[in-house]
Amino acid sequence: MNEARTFDAIVIGAGPAGSTAAREIALAGWRVALVERDEFPGAHNVCGGGLEGADAALLKVPPALIHKTLTRRTHVFPWGVTETAVPHVNLVRREFDRYLARQAVEAGAELFVRTWALAVEVTKSGQVRLQGKDLARGEQVCYRARLAVFADGPHTLAWHALRLGFARRPTSAGVGLVYELAWPDNPLNGYEVHFGAEVASWGYAWVFPKRDELNVGLWCLPSKGEESRHLAERLRRFIAGHPLLRGRRVLRRRGALIPVTPARRIYGTSALVVGDAAGMVDPLTGAGIANGMVAARLAAEVAREALARDDCSAAFLARYQEQWQATDRYRTIAFQHRLTRALLPLSRLDGNLYAKMMQGLFLGNGLNRRQKLALLGYPLYKSAGGENEDSCDPDATG
Repeated sequence: MNEARTFDAIVIGAGPAGSTAAREIALAGWRVALVERDEFPGAHNVCGGGLEGADAALLKVPPALIHKTLTRRTHVFPWGVTETAVPHVNLVRREFDRYLARQAVEAGAELFVRTWALAVEVTKSGQVRLQGKDLARGEQVCYRARLAVFADGPHTLAWHALRLGFARRPTSAGVGLVYELAWPDNPLNGYEVHFGAEVASWGYAWVFPKRDELNVGLWCLPSKGEESRHLAERLRRFIAGHPLLRGRRVLRRRGALIPVTPARRIYGTSALVVGDAAGMVDPLTGAGIANGMVAARLAAEVAREALARDDCSAAFLARYQEQWQATDRYRTIAFQHRLTRALLPLSRLDGNLYAKMMQGLFLGNGLNRRQKLALLGYPLYKSAGGENEDSCDPDATG
């Protein structure tokens, strides 16, 4: 094993949250190690790469990284289609993640790629020891620091080593699968989200256009694992049945867990947890890029102050969780999590329950009372009353 290298802070994981935290801590003059398992940041992520226009502005996404500026959102339900004008930008995550990691390096952080973080220990004195492996050289490595920021996704070492962050349980994570399909210079100016029992009883499929490709994916939260076992087949069937997708060359395939449960505790002695490692994903939509980056900024601010005071105790770092839980983003995650826990068991009785809930609660501002009744009663109410009489498509009645 090589001699241990010493830093002020170690950040594990160079995704958007990790690179943001590393950059903000390094900008204050602290020595930061940014440790990434892949050959480059973002190499194997599973993500649609979409951001609402407001989030893109908040995060100051440079125009060069934006593949598409979209103006239209289409939701496809079993009972109808709705279209909404909405500002939205699409990124390619491997490009975005590399950009954020470069920003961290330019701020003074040291990036270690192809370095697998294997074990973390916080000593009684509060020192962090990270044991890892340099995958390129096949050598064991060791890093020491006063503080660690865990941004290492749903399989986070924070839980296994310190009982902090996201805990993997039967329904605490969804399963996501992404295909990237070739379509050079495609003309699409909107994205699609498809709901319904034929897609997933608790989830959806998406189509996000980039400059030269389409990001097509399917996400579901399995109640008993049945959805995850058949996820690849469901996505292949969705692609084969879509007139814009069928027959296109597959460039890449990726699969991953997506946390849908917020972590109970995201701080400890000499430790902070951000991003997917902290369960900072909207449980109903799977959106998490902006959440993780906003939380990373809060974590970095607390980390900088802790290092300056030489106080990385759990009592001091607790203010990070307090600040995060005071945000509207956390409150949204907590509400969606409670809703999911309450309604997920009922999706076994009605495979379209998730779709009905999404339109009725979040996407149905244009629905009148009769349309909402038809929505709740679909397909029985619709078949009894007639499709034209009680259509659930708000665009059908204006």
